[in-house]
Amino acid sequence: MQQKRLIIALVLSSAILFLWSYFYPGKPPENPQPTPAASPTATATPAPTQSAQNNQSQQPPYNQSSATVPQSNAPRRVLTIRTPLYDIKFDSQGAEPISWIIKKNKSKEGEKEIFSVAGPSKDRIPLELISPEGLKRQPRQVPLQIHTGDVAFDAAIAAATYKVEGVDSATGDVEIDLSAGQKKEISFLLDDGNGSQIKKTIYVDADSYTAGISLLLQRNGQVVPQAKLSVGPSIGDQGIGHHSFYSVAPEAVSFVGTGVVRHTADAINRNKNSPDHLNLNGPVNWAGVADTYFAMVAMPLRSTEGLEYRTIAYEYKPNGGTGEKRYLITGLVPVPSDGGRTLVYAGPKDHYLLEDASREITSVAQRQVDLDGLIDYGYLSTVSRPIAVPILKAISFLYRLTSSYGLAIILFTIVIYSLFFPLKWRSSKSMKKAQKLAPKMKELQEKIKGMKQNDPRLKELQVEQLRLMKEGNPLGGCLPLLIQMPFLFALYRAITISLDFRQASFLWIPDLSAPEPYLIHVLPILMTGTMVVLQLVTPAPSADPLQRKMMAIGMPLFMLYILWSAPSGLVLYWLVGNIVGFTQQFLINRWTTTDEDGPAPKKLKPATS
Repeated sequence: MQQKRLIIALVLSSAILFLWSYFYPGKPPENPQPTPAASPTATATPAPTQSAQNNQSQQPPYNQSSATVPQSNAPRRVLTIRTPLYDIKFDSQGAEPISWIIKKNKSKEGEKEIFSVAGPSKDRIPLELISPEGLKRQPRQVPLQIHTGDVAFDAAIAAATYKVEGVDSATGDVEIDLSAGQKKEISFLLDDGNGSQIKKTIYVDADSYTAGISLLLQRNGQVVPQAKLSVGPSIGDQGIGHHSFYSVAPEAVSFVGTGVVRHTADAINRNKNSPDHLNLNGPVNWAGVADTYFAMVAMPLRSTEGLEYRTIAYEYKPNGGTGEKRYLITGLVPVPSDGGRTLVYAGPKDHYLLEDASREITSVAQRQVDLDGLIDYGYLSTVSRPIAVPILKAISFLYRLTSSYGLAIILFTIVIYSLFFPLKWRSSKSMKKAQKLAPKMKELQEKIKGMKQNDPRLKELQVEQLRLMKEGNPLGGCLPLLIQMPFLFALYRAITISLDFRQASFLWIPDLSAPEPYLIHVLPILMTGTMVVLQLVTPAPSADPLQRKMMAIGMPLFMLYILWSAPSGLVLYWLVGNIVGFTQQFLINRWTTTDEDGPAPKKLKPATS
């Protein structure tokens, strides 16, 4: 029976620990197929909707083969737009951005400079959103490219050099500096004078991460009925050396139909119905590509349909190191091609920034837009999201008092564990009770096992067994841990929904949102050591030394494996929690007397045959 208890204890502890990977898996199921009632359906070849067919029937017949490509003899130029928040470089060849650097995080704590995670703290590298791998491709793959479905035509307009309108000089590279409160409108134009025209207009606001783009696309005097704008490929911090469970690779995120859907690039690449290609049916509210902290999202102001995502696999080797399979993931967002405007958010996935952007976009689009859906709160988002936001507010408040996010996390941990102290007290008493009753429970089990079903004493012993199980329920000792697990998950989400934690230093830790960048991770090791001590001083439901050893050594080692590459802020929370928990347990063990638990149970009389 002791071995059975050991197995049960290991299974229960493992189940609690695996909640982490269950609630926040690294990869969703392969080739996901959402149900039509809850989200758009992923298909390989979607049929046109009735509204799309009606729109097409109202237009004159469109002949692609006879259409001409507008020509231009304009010189090739590079336009650099600088704002306090970001810098964008446009190439007049293709009228495409070739660089999109985020410089500051416009948070509630003020504007703070942000950089890529690559490079040492003394030599910061700019945070580039556009993939260098996409730039190297021939033809190159960058955001805001036009796709009409005619491959030859798309390639021709991407290679053409556009005339630039809205700048002072007619030739040469241009640098435009915008200060706070300023806005700028720039147009790229191709026009052959015979009814074929392409005009892409960019609207930039120095105070907002949201830009605007309008597209006018005519061939032979007709508006092209189908046009899509590329978002991506692989928007995010391009300096990340390795993607992991805690550092999410760029993925597809969109609000299509009735809800938010996510698709990893790996899942799209392995799509059995259509490898490297995913179509999503339903009206597009917004759609884009995002990694853990940054995103680019397009929001057509008019209802459109026909969203698709494409991926390309490639081998990534940072500085000649170990290779990693990565993907260029690009969203092709259907947009109006008659000059209607589309909004583009390109910036941090900070909770407060997304809330502000959502209010701004909602007022312009005249429909409800909630960009907070870009943040992945996990499968239990209905639980973690309501907890994560208050946690973020609490830590931000403590930061304003201490000027350190590390100290804020420590104080927050002390407060949380203090609130759970009454539960820990009851848990310890329950564990001690179960430990004291364990010998009697074992004796009862041995007696019951040797009895026949018609033995008159069997029912009496079974009733006694149920009474002891109720008095010394060992599961009561797991209650504080089970209650605290949602706070642990929510804290992890709080760290990922606020850029304030990103690159916030504390003691020897340069970034609380990332693991320690050293060969030896000190925080996880300290966490493991304190967890071993805490397990040893915490009462266990059984006095079996083997079981106690497995729980005291096995569980901390398992947590060391799980949290080795976790954000340092999360490990700091667990470490301080262990220290506070040890102090509380020491006081509980000292204050709890044997008289409170009652005398030791008497041995049962031997059964008479």
